[in-house]
Amino acid sequence: MPADIKRQIADTLLQLLEKKSLEKITVKELVTICGISRQTFYYHFEDVLDVVDWWTRQGAQQLMEESMRTDDPRKALRVFVDYTTEHRKTLQHILASRWREQLEMRLVQVFTTYLQDMLHRAHPNLAMSPSDEEAFLTFYACGISGMLMAQPPRTDAEKETLVNQLYWLLFQNPWGHILHS
Repeated sequence: MPADIKRQIADTLLQLLEKKSLEKITVKELVTICGISRQTFYYHFEDVLDVVDWWTRQGAQQLMEESMRTDDPRKALRVFVDYTTEHRKTLQHILASRWREQLEMRLVQVFTTYLQDMLHRAHPNLAMSPSDEEAFLTFYACGISGMLMAQPPRTDAEKETLVNQLYWLLFQNPWGHILHS
């Protein structure tokens, strides 16, 4: 039951984020729409930001699970592209709020975990120092999240183009092609 209440509150927040900015959403509004007491809300969450944090953690977990179910990097990247497209308005409202940094850090964390798993699967005996691996993963995780947030694709063709661009950047050594042309 508690997870259902949390999900109900988070889903209500997401519906409201489709229409207005995060700063304009109040606990009072959430409890009224959900038909719960303030006490119930505060039993599950500290404030609206805590709901956002819970939603981003749940979304991150879902993305990781879905992306790890495939060995095809393009399909895994498509999971991320589809998610950001589906939640485009919500993400834009969060990015336009004072909680932008929190969302960006969560996205980078998700992509870092995904890329680390992909790296270790593809190269189990890779000789890279921990600090070099961290730099590599942070660079690419920031790049992917930045590309997804900058202009989420709207059409299937735009989604496919973005998946192909991300794949090219991650798996086809574009600097090698550019520098040797």
